[in-house]
Amino acid sequence: MNCLLSLFILCAHAAALRAQQKPAPPAASDRVTFVEVPPETSGITWVHDNAHSPERYLPETVGAGCAFLDYDNDGWLDIYLVNSGPSDFFTPQKPLKNALYHNNHDGTFTDVTDKAGVAGGTFVAAADYDGDGWVDLYVTAYGRNILYRNNGDGTFTDVTAKAGVGAPGWSTCAVWFDYDGDGKLDLFVSSFVQYTKEMSCGNNRLGLKYYCIPRVFKPQPSHLFHNNGDGTFTDVSK
Repeated sequence: MNCLLSLFILCAHAAALRAQQKPAPPAASDRVTFVEVPPETSGITWVHDNAHSPERYLPETVGAGCAFLDYDNDGWLDIYLVNSGPSDFFTPQKPLKNALYHNNHDGTFTDVTDKAGVAGGTFVAAADYDGDGWVDLYVTAYGRNILYRNNGDGTFTDVTAKAGVGAPGWSTCAVWFDYDGDGKLDLFVSSFVQYTKEMSCGNNRLGLKYYCIPRVFKPQPSHLFHNNGDGTFTDVSK
């Protein structure tokens, strides 16, 4: 009985201590809030086109990628937005492009996409892969992935073929990281499925079409690219 009483007292004491140590709720002034800024104020007028069609092609279900990066090293984060593009099942009525918005330092942004020379894809991963002090872009896509090297003058160059990081097929996302600890950023590209537009899901008799679930397609292997330190990469996927 004495043991049970002692245990009860210890538990009550511990609970009291925890109550005393519980941090006070943050003051109203410390709370983080977000306010939506309309396009007419921010200058960001870009709109994503998901290529939606009555045929219900699976790539239409994939959302748009976005990255915040200081591409011009002025100390302010700029914005890169990824749009869809022409493919074997989609021909846009008007040209579609990604968007690179330059931060004007006053809460507004300017579209510098055409000047920078970057467009088309699904997802984006930003990093300085060649260590020159300028953030580069790797854009994945349903089709051809693109590595954009930052030229340091507000423009980018497609160096995909030279770098050897095309990763054909349908890539959904990518990440830069130093997997072997050699001080250079390597690249992992996540692939999805071996998609074909000929695969139809739904009820043909009733004329109903649905998006096929991914498991009806064969999986596609992902890619791990080792950074060789000279602007090129080696596919070391196993």
